[in-house]
Amino acid sequence: MPFKQYKSAGLAHFSYMIADQGQATIVDPSRDIDGYLCNAAVAGFHIDQVLETHRNEDYVIGSCEVEAAMGAKIFHADRQWEYKYGQPTGNG
Repeated sequence: MPFKQYKSAGLAHFSYMIADQGQATIVDPSRDIDGYLCNAAVAGFHIDQVLETHRNEDYVIGSCEVEAAMGAKIFHADRQWEYKYGQPTGNG
């Protein structure tokens, strides 16, 4: 399972798990993180990163829940906005 897409029921929201060599990154996680945790455990991956591709004010994001459950680091791709958690990332 190097790549898995998740659809949030009732929302126009997709999130993704990308994994390699025992490590996994969740992209734009939904608040319900059980599916990510279960899939990662079954496949033998540790979720070590979360990437938010944009400010997610259209739904409740689960980045902080993944951080709390797995110790994952949170990264934001849109540096122009202030966040109260995680850290910005960019090219390079």
